[in-house]
Amino acid sequence: MNTFTLSYSEQGQGLPLILLHGFPFNSALWREQARSLSDTCRLIMPDLRGFGQSDAAEGIYDMALMAQDVLNLMDRLDIEQAAIMGHSMGGYVALALWNLAPQRFSAFGLIASHAWADSEAQRQGREQLIEQVSVRGAAAVVEAMLPRLFAPTLPEDDPIREQARLMMQAARPTSLMSAIRGMIYRPDSSALLPHINVPALILCGDSDPIVPVARAEEMARLLPEATLITIENAAHMPMLEQPQATALALRTFLSTLASHRRL
Repeated sequence: MNTFTLSYSEQGQGLPLILLHGFPFNSALWREQARSLSDTCRLIMPDLRGFGQSDAAEGIYDMALMAQDVLNLMDRLDIEQAAIMGHSMGGYVALALWNLAPQRFSAFGLIASHAWADSEAQRQGREQLIEQVSVRGAAAVVEAMLPRLFAPTLPEDDPIREQARLMMQAARPTSLMSAIRGMIYRPDSSALLPHINVPALILCGDSDPIVPVARAEEMARLLPEATLITIENAAHMPMLEQPQATALALRTFLSTLASHRRL
């Protein structure tokens, strides 16, 4: 039985909103959105297993395993339903959570994330990254990922780049390798999309090379109740690059969710 306990931060009151960070970050990723949204919702921001203040565990960090961690946290906090949204790897966890317990969602969201499995080339790239992390630690992940995270319009000396680098650098090498393996082995979840029968937000950056706008549009077409929002002058990290625009997008979506619940 999975009894792993996650560290988390909580802010605000109202509709529960669970924000799941991407790889290789932690719950601090959502700091600006928490400040902006705590007047309208109860934000729960966990550190996924092995990241931030959550303990590391041995073995592969399978997406379903991390999803069960989140379900355990919801039970611990007596949250029956929540709007659950994930960034990048956190989106993979959200999809796995829907597969486990769709009744726990009042709404669903993918932020710079997608529902498809890795291609063979992507799997090979992740395997190579595991080898590099085993030798060089988190620096290998920083080197591989940092150049692809931000829009070309973001100045090279912008402090946001350093903020992201420091967060990535703080990740434990063992957790990085365990999470990468979990992403390699994750199943294709695209068949779930037509069955996600709650309001769903697809949020993407207009310059994201990892999850391009065309892929976000494809997911929006497959979801029965989709809202697609594109953040301008952002790539894979809209919550850092355009924090206020991202918070506004979330607030706008959550306001429509409130209307939906009254119907």
